[in-house]
Amino acid sequence: MEDGRRRNTWVRWWQMAWLRLTAGRWRRVLAVLVILSVLVAAQLLSGHVIHVSSEREEVTPQLVNAGSALYTAGGGAAAGGGGGAAGGAAAGGGGGGGGGGEKKSYAISSSPLMKIEARQSQYARVKLMEHIDRLETRELQKFLRLYESFKNPASVNNVRMEHALHAVKVGLLEEISGHGYSDIFEAATQAKALSSTQRPAPLKVIIATTWRSGSTFLEELLSSHPATYNHYEPLLYHGIRQVREEDDATQALQLINDLLSCRYAGHDKYIQKAKEVKELFSRNKLVWKSCSNDDLGSALCFNENFLSSACHLYPWATMKLVRLRLRILRPVLLNDSMNVRIIFLVRDPRGVTNSRNTTVTWCHNPDCNDPSILCSDMMDDLEASRDLEKEFPGRVILLRYEDLALNPVNKTRELLTKLGLDFDSHMADFLASHTTKNLDKPWSTSRESKTRITYWATKMNENRLNQVQKSCSRVMGKLGYLTVNTTKEVTLEKVLAPLPPPLRH
Repeated sequence: MEDGRRRNTWVRWWQMAWLRLTAGRWRRVLAVLVILSVLVAAQLLSGHVIHVSSEREEVTPQLVNAGSALYTAGGGAAAGGGGGAAGGAAAGGGGGGGGGGEKKSYAISSSPLMKIEARQSQYARVKLMEHIDRLETRELQKFLRLYESFKNPASVNNVRMEHALHAVKVGLLEEISGHGYSDIFEAATQAKALSSTQRPAPLKVIIATTWRSGSTFLEELLSSHPATYNHYEPLLYHGIRQVREEDDATQALQLINDLLSCRYAGHDKYIQKAKEVKELFSRNKLVWKSCSNDDLGSALCFNENFLSSACHLYPWATMKLVRLRLRILRPVLLNDSMNVRIIFLVRDPRGVTNSRNTTVTWCHNPDCNDPSILCSDMMDDLEASRDLEKEFPGRVILLRYEDLALNPVNKTRELLTKLGLDFDSHMADFLASHTTKNLDKPWSTSRESKTRITYWATKMNENRLNQVQKSCSRVMGKLGYLTVNTTKEVTLEKVLAPLPPPLRH
């Protein structure tokens, strides 16, 4: 009761005080000004809080250096931990990203005045920094989309690049475990970049030949080994012509040297061509799968830094060249640090000519459709192979397509022995699936190999046969290809002799 009387007294006192304050017009104006001043001060204070919060967000660990910090931030995928959802399975253990490092924590501001976009960006940053080694691909894409509006978009690319390279390392580990590539094993299990010290002379194999000579089959065979990085047709941008001129040859050699050294910088024309013909890069299936997906596209696959980093992971490299004459490759062999081997691949000119005339539509340039130019190039390459073999013993290998087609497994083993490589089970699987099918498509390599050796006789008329044999008789004799008088009843024994002894290695 006493408390009620006190409250009523205070209420009446405040009512009387307010009436005295606002009794006059000027007093009412003064009261309004005071209220407005309070509101303005509150607004200024609110803006300062937002500014400070924004600055604090800028100071938190950024993703600019994510390339080197991603896996240490959450403890990494340590050697015993396996690293990541995929890495745990590949390395033989490991539960996500629980490796051994000190886990960092980045607080998310709880200020109610922070914009929703800023909260999402900060939330995504925390996820990317702390949990990158545990993110599945779909989850990573989700957080990257949230993070797209961040002020430094380059950091998003860094995150994607590191995630893609990690996937390549883990994939390599799964494929080549037991093959003795300890540096890749370590890189994959620890999910870190390779040492800046290059492994001793990684082997590079160049397939030097001309169009429609079986080079795609051989290139796919060698690159079926999972430890092989494939430089497919780097001179494709030259079109359907042979590189002979001095300037073109110099530029071509520069590109070849750089690619075999995993240097992509400065070769914009080559990368642009790869964007138009994605097969130039997509034949490295593990790398392509890691850098492209439906949600985020394939732009990362053409990033020169990513390509260089991925290329350096592989202990072997193959390169297919069908537009460059063999003699021009001498400077590549002179560089001992490159550790290059050249496979000089030849095929019966009658089979080459028939394939160019009947299975493709682009062979209109004289470099391609004139048999006299074809066989002149083959003769020059044959003489160059002899000279280079004398100068660089054991580093230039002559291979007839027909010998590989007739005895693919044994010839492959023999070839790999000369190269110093092992016969991998993936190669055995490739041979089993590509030498027993008969898919009559120009780009297919899944054709019954033996039937292809004399297939030209079923398609070539007598006039064309005589023209080719007249232009090519010299080189055909040097390589063990026998001439015939007719295309009727052609058998293997009538057109193919053993390789002459001086050419056997």
